[in-house]
Amino acid sequence: MAKLPPKQVQCDCGQSYTISQRRFWCKKCMSPVFYDPKDKRRHKMNSYYFWGAVLAAFTFVTYLFMEMIVTPIMNM
Repeated sequence: MAKLPPKQVQCDCGQSYTISQRRFWCKKCMSPVFYDPKDKRRHKMNSYYFWGAVLAAFTFVTYLFMEMIVTPIMNM
């Protein structure tokens, strides 16, 4: 991976860093600090997609549990 020119960036918590890589972890709040704002937006959207998929999977498993286990027991 090629080094980028050093750039002064600021974390959301207020810490400032000089970085020369695409992503750096803040030592104060342990959140990622990005070199390019476009990467920050991409990270946020990927997080939304991931948690949406987790929620969809959990909802599907709950639905299957209700249909396959709870409904037959209640009909006895």
